[in-house]
Amino acid sequence: MRTILMRCALALTAALPAAMLGTGAAEACARSPVAGATAAVRAGERLDQALADAAIRAEVNYHRCRAGLAPLKQADGLRRVASRHALWMAKSRSLSHKSSTPGQSTTLARIKSSGLKIRAGSENIGYLGRFQFGNGAFRITDASGCGFAAANGAAIPPHSYASLARSIVQLWMDSPAHRRNILDRKVTRVGSGVGYDPRAPHCGNFYVAQDFAG
Repeated sequence: MRTILMRCALALTAALPAAMLGTGAAEACARSPVAGATAAVRAGERLDQALADAAIRAEVNYHRCRAGLAPLKQADGLRRVASRHALWMAKSRSLSHKSSTPGQSTTLARIKSSGLKIRAGSENIGYLGRFQFGNGAFRITDASGCGFAAANGAAIPPHSYASLARSIVQLWMDSPAHRRNILDRKVTRVGSGVGYDPRAPHCGNFYVAQDFAG
């Protein structure tokens, strides 16, 4: 019987320093531009899962480059199951590796249902607000119209696909378990998906799922 190594990561914790190469090698790494990723994620419309996946993968590969690791490849099957799980989490308002989705109720079931032959796999999940609040203080300027401002009065914009990708991957990199999945030498492919919960405070939350396979 073939053994499949699985890891899941759920809780987001305090930041830890990232493992990097020497300064010169790390500085040679750059975030690959993703066409269309600077567009705001329009919460009232269907999410562009392919664009979200590409933006998140570019961010993951930037951090892998800085750690001296090979980039992860696109995997449509992983994107499909990750998107379905992210949409389930948003609908159920539940940050969980388990779901009620038939045939995809666990991380292992999701990765197996991607259609890929795998020896190792893992999953990261998380959520963040629709707007780019960061960790700073903010105030509501228009509750019905989703208007927010930073402490200095500057308007806080909603996330773009690029900023959503950078924010969620940074949260994962700041958590030992999530970071270990991103920097795993045994995985070669990744797929990510996003779901939107409009009922959350401050005009909604995005739920993100990310599945790895190797």
